[in-house]
Amino acid sequence: MIRRVASALVLVVSLGLAPVAPAFAQQAPAPVTSTAATAATHVELPAPDGRTIDVSVWQAANEQAVIVFGHGWGNFPASYSRIIDYWVAQGFTVVAPMHTDSLRHPQHAEATPQSIFISRIVDLEVVRGYVKASHPGKPMVAAGHSFGSLNALMEAGAATPAGPMADDDIKAVVAFSSPGLIPQVVTPSTFATVTTPVLMVTGDADLVRGFVTDPRDHRAPFDASPAGDKMLMTFAGGDHSLIGNADAGDFELIAATATDFVRAHALGDTAALARLTALTAPEGVTIERR
Repeated sequence: MIRRVASALVLVVSLGLAPVAPAFAQQAPAPVTSTAATAATHVELPAPDGRTIDVSVWQAANEQAVIVFGHGWGNFPASYSRIIDYWVAQGFTVVAPMHTDSLRHPQHAEATPQSIFISRIVDLEVVRGYVKASHPGKPMVAAGHSFGSLNALMEAGAATPAGPMADDDIKAVVAFSSPGLIPQVVTPSTFATVTTPVLMVTGDADLVRGFVTDPRDHRAPFDASPAGDKMLMTFAGGDHSLIGNADAGDFELIAATATDFVRAHALGDTAALARLTALTAPEGVTIERR
């Protein structure tokens, strides 16, 4: 697949990703300042291009599944400690690479929009290989925020100019916000090949200044993917950093629903599936299913 990714770079450049990608950069949320209750260990993995990928691993004590998590543009894995802590307590190990667009990455200044798009794909492929080798037999889930959610959807079959990069071992996707629709890169047809179960979480104020002007763009992974095991939660007033700044009640609803979604679709937990099916939306939240 690495060769396929490398050849796709030519197509990405030819489609003009360079002028589009700065809009991704505007999506970097304010870092979450909560302190992780569970300390991450760091694994250095070699990338095919000679880079070293710094991977944070939050190991669950009673591991049931592994979540491969992608951070938003400019952000870093530990800034999502609020949801990571919750998942680890539920028995989900979280494995998250730091991508070259992160403001904390030592090669950040050298990265270009084109190299970032491709290196994210490569990072996640390397990380999934690591997970399969070091956590054999454990179900794997793709999750992410913003640009990281697009990467998670690509891992489940979403087709971009880099091509379909689906991994059959991904059992479910949890996507917090999304990059929206990006001309020639992300369109409604991008998600037509995503048959994996997907939970999409967004808000009716999920805007990105100068880029996403219509919050309904974030519905695309839900609306345009084939029906079946798709779920969309929309929060009144929720912005692009909802996963970090949700109040206690909204966060508990998001985290508990995401946990049940993983349990239902990655672990075959019938009780979790029953809770998802019976879940009703409180005031200020809309829940849709397809």
